[in-house]
Order: sequence, then structure tokens, then C-alpha cells
Amino acid sequence: MAILVTGASGFLGTALVSKLLAKGHRVYGLSRHPPEARDNLISLKGDILEHNLGLSEVPVDIRAVHHLAAIHRLGEDKDGSIWKTNVEGTQNVIDFCLKHNIPHLYFTSTAYTQGRNVYERSKALCETMVKASAIPKVTIFKPPIIMGTAEHFYPGHFSQFVALVMKIHQRAEIVRRKIEGTLRLPLIEPVFRMRANPEGKLNLIPIDAVVDAMAEIKKEGTFWLTHPDPPTLTQLVEWVGSLIMVKIQIEPLFRATPVEAVFTKLSAAFTPYLWGDDFPSDLRKCPPITKEFITSTITLATTSGFSLMNLGKGALGKRLGSKSPGLVILPTSSAT
Repeated sequence: MAILVTGASGFLGTALVSKLLAKGHRVYGLSRHPPEARDNLISLKGDILEHNLGLSEVPVDIRAVHHLAAIHRLGEDKDGSIWKTNVEGTQNVIDFCLKHNIPHLYFTSTAYTQGRNVYERSKALCETMVKASAIPKVTIFKPPIIMGTAEHFYPGHFSQFVALVMKIHQRAEIVRRKIEGTLRLPLIEPVFRMRANPEGKLNLIPIDAVVDAMAEIKKEGTFWLTHPDPPTLTQLVEWVGSLIMVKIQIEPLFRATPVEAVFTKLSAAFTPYLWGDDFPSDLRKCPPITKEFITSTITLATTSGFSLMNLGKGALGKRLGSKSPGLVILPTSSAT
């Protein structure tokens, strides 16, 4: 079957395209910066914010659209780009499907549609829009916080949150040396407190589990691509703390130190997710989230081209008074 994928060059898009190709589908990868064409992958330069998705000619054999292109930023929407890209872009995709008689739209939303920020509100509205459309078949996917792998790596929101802890406590070089095996012990571990629900669960899931399900599901309806057994915040801070050598303590109320106050302000966009959410799950098989998985993900981040060691350059580095290159906050947009 011929399938159009928006956001084909993004983190989730590249993984899904690979999976669809492996299943024998013909894939049209739509993006402002389209992926390189290869067997059964046809690259299309387009834009979901333009009429007809920016295409002057549309392949006549497209039978389904996977709409992934979006901006996933959790913070404020001062320039309106999150709302515009997510909502107007989705409406353009709906119009595209109707105009070209494409019978099936797969829409990738998020498990987090509680309305705590503009991103969540935009995705909640988009779900309503696609359900109300006249497209014959609509399938909605609701993944949680997706974690990368060696093959499809991207330092998402959780990894960036960890990197912020590392930056504030100047653990970047220490963690790198620990990974390389050149760190001399013993080492003083700073105590770091954070506000969270110790029994709350943070729904993390490997990207492979998500794209496997997306490529397999053919039915219409809403599917929760969430982890059926996510870790608690207590487990996560223990695992992360042991790797970065910071004693992380969860306390609901405390008088913050200057460092803790800076962290709270800089991590405000992610803070709501530290109180836990319980989601249903439609996944029967899913690799467990273990200490080894979290450790390998963070380790991969420190040794990858993205390098979490570079998170926080600019405003963050200046706020922390760092004279080092600092950490560059990586873009969380996949509207490509």
C-alpha cells in the first residue's frame, strides 16, 4: 500500500518510515527537509502549513496518511507556532485527505492531553478535529514520552530533564569520565531535592515498541501506545542518581536552595509530569523500563552526536554562571 508520512525526517517519522518500508509498503516521505530517497521511499518536499501540503503534484496511489509532523515543545507558545503548526497543520492534512479521496488517516497525538500546556491543548483539539472529519477511517495513536535507541536516537524531554540536573551540579565531565572508566573515586555526591510524587509513574516507552504498533494497526479507533508497567519516580531518581552521582531526594515541600530554585524555574515546563499519570495501554508486549535501559539511554546521549553534555548553552549557561561551553537545549520540534 502507498502511504504518505508527514514529518518523515523527524525522530518518530524516520523510525516509522523504516518500519513501513520493512513491511513492504511504498512510502512518500513529506517534509520541509525530506529524507533521502531509497527503494520504495519517495521524498516529497512540502509543508503542512501550506495549501495542499505544499505539493504541486500529488501521487494518485496514496491510500493512507500518517500525520506525525508537529511541534512538541512543552513550554510557552509566545510566537503562536505550536498552536499554528499543530492545529492548522492538522486541518490542512484533513483537507488534503478529503480532496484526494484518501480513505484512511492515522493521526499521532499524545497520551498527555490533559490541557496543562499549549501542546497538550493543541493535541486534544486535533483529536476532536480528526474524529469529526468526513474521512472514512481515522486511527488515533496516543504515545507517552518516547525514548530513543541506538538506531533511532533523540534526547527527548526526559533526557533533557536529566541533563539539566547534570548541568546544574556540573556532572557532565564527571559522568563522561565514569563512562570512560577514568574517574577516580571516592567522589562527594551532592544532595539534590525535587518536588514530585514518589509513587507517581512516568510513562516512558522505547521508540521501537511505538512504531511496531503503528505499522501493525489497521483498524480505526483510538489506541493508547503507552507502557503497561511504567516506572515510578522513586525508581527513576534512584537509577538516574546512581549514574550521575547525585543524591536525588523527592520531597513534596521544602525551602529551596538557590540551585534548587534555579532548577525549578528552568524545568517548569516538565514539572507537571513529575506528579504521575495513569494511562490505559493497548500494547500487549513491551520491553520493561529498567535501570539498565535508563542508564544506556543517558550513556548513549553523552556519547552521541547530540551530546547531552552540550545542553544549556546560552541562556541556561549564563543563568548558571558557567564559563564552559555549556549544554545546548536541543530543539523538540519535529514539524519537518
